[in-house]
Amino acid sequence: MPQPSFRSVLGIAKETTFGTPVAATAFLPVKTMGPKDQLKLLEDKGQRGSLVEAYDAIAGPVFSEYDFDGDVFPDTFGWALTGILGDLTTTGTSAPYTHSLAVLNTGTGQPPSYTISDNYSIGARQFPGARFSEVSMKFSGDAMVTYSAKATCLASATTSAPIPSYTAVPPLAGWVGAVTIGGAAATYVMEGECTIKRSVTPIHTVDGSQAPYALWSGPLTTSGKLTLVMEDDSQLTNYLTNAKPSLDINYQQGTGAAAVQVKEHMSKVAYTNAQIARGKDFIELTVDFAAMANTSDAGASGGYSPVKVTLQNAIAPGVYK
Repeated sequence: MPQPSFRSVLGIAKETTFGTPVAATAFLPVKTMGPKDQLKLLEDKGQRGSLVEAYDAIAGPVFSEYDFDGDVFPDTFGWALTGILGDLTTTGTSAPYTHSLAVLNTGTGQPPSYTISDNYSIGARQFPGARFSEVSMKFSGDAMVTYSAKATCLASATTSAPIPSYTAVPPLAGWVGAVTIGGAAATYVMEGECTIKRSVTPIHTVDGSQAPYALWSGPLTTSGKLTLVMEDDSQLTNYLTNAKPSLDINYQQGTGAAAVQVKEHMSKVAYTNAQIARGKDFIELTVDFAAMANTSDAGASGGYSPVKVTLQNAIAPGVYK
């Protein structure tokens, strides 16, 4: 019998030791889930006097990948952001807590690892050792704020189905946000996206195990795109003069203990492209940008960071990391 995909459940929890699976402690409301185990088959192509190419396939190294996306919830969004940035400082003695996130620049520079739990109704599997390689947030004035995330993990294994419990915090509507460019309100921004990305490389060694020796996170980049109502030449001029303004994408709602915030701050963005578009009844400008690393956006670990993310929610210290 077919099984309903809408019964799927995605859970996540931080690991104490890399690759040692732990039961889910939080559950993410998502729209799509894309697990994929990556088993490399090593072909036996030794010639045996026949006009064939492969005689056998030997199991080689194995790891997995996990992609998911959904609406931005100001509390559950913190798992992916912490998993890709790594430098987390939490302040506050009660809700709402403030979480400041930037690139981790101390020690090995490796962000925390997580176990992703996937209940697909037919069964449930855990994907341990998850390190995030991409987190992208998209927003527009006529839709929800959404995100997508990609992680590289160790090979999956079966587990018992977790019992989910979901956040009571509502997701964010796109119109609620405020965008500032160069410190000035940019009320003409119709839509945009900001993508934080870094490579995660499985390192395979001769150690008697199919599992990678490590999943290694590389350097981080931040880039994105804005679509504007073109009221004047100001943003085109920023591109042509390589002005590198600051950029803030800020969402806040609620009061008191229920106050929440998702803010992406980039002190210096270089416009890599700007194009005038006339496909609608009004003129638009599409701007591509790349955030430049700077010391102002760095976290507690110092150094440089291209972006600083601020979350405000009821998640207590020590939960994300």
